[in-house]
This record gives sequence, C-alpha cells and structure tokens, in this order.
Amino acid sequence: MEWEFVAILLPVVAGLVGVWVNLNSTVARLKSRVIQLELDSNEIKSDMKELLASVHKIELMIAKLQK
Repeated sequence: MEWEFVAILLPVVAGLVGVWVNLNSTVARLKSRVIQLELDSNEIKSDMKELLASVHKIELMIAKLQK
C-alpha cells in the first residue's frame, strides 16, 4: 500500500520540481533581457542627446553665416 502511494506521488513531485526549475529559468532569462533592453534604451537616449546637441551647433553655425 505504501509503495503504491510513493509510486503515484513520485512522478507528481518530479513534475512539480521540473515545472519550478523551468519557471525559474524563464524568469532569469526574462530578467536578463529586461536589463539588456534598459541598457540599450539608455544608450539610445545618450546618442539622441548627442545628436541633438550636434544639430543645435550646426543651427548656430548656419545662423552666424546668414548674418
């Protein structure tokens, strides 16, 4: 009787452990991806600020030439 109960319960427990491991792996992958996207976003913002400053300098140069 006990052996049958263990034989039934063991695959269920193994399945639950497998699902838990899989979920933890997926969450870790997603966290890593979010961090990478945030870094990329910050890099793009920095590049855009630099580009805007350069455009502003060009505008000032053009304005000086037109005087």
